[in-house]
Amino acid sequence: MSTLTRLPGLADVHVHLRVPGGEHKEDVRSGTAAALAGGFTSILAMPNTSPPIVGLADLRAAAERIRAEALCDVHTFLGASAAHAPGEGSREGESEWPAIGREAVGLKIYMDQTYGPLRVNDLLSLMAYFRHWPP
Repeated sequence: MSTLTRLPGLADVHVHLRVPGGEHKEDVRSGTAAALAGGFTSILAMPNTSPPIVGLADLRAAAERIRAEALCDVHTFLGASAAHAPGEGSREGESEWPAIGREAVGLKIYMDQTYGPLRVNDLLSLMAYFRHWPP
């Protein structure tokens, strides 16, 4: 005799939707359809796209596409980048950090060379993110 186990909708907190730049591998529609097929009703998208999601404009562009194409709830991480670390010379002004904090599900810091432009391995950049996050 088989038993049925019912679970609430699950959340996958590490998903690569590959949008923008890798749509030949995955996109919002196919990724969210696969999530739903597996019982996942919420997913958190990684920021290591091409170009990577490193600022408020990137987050908003991703959110717009997600709203248009997603079949389930999707939230996006901001990617830390030594080239875009908060502070002097950053493309994100101080006034944008509160909005980034509201719109990003979290901050993803990659410290391995595999992640190219999202690699953060210097102490100054890490400290800048620690000072500004959460906004």
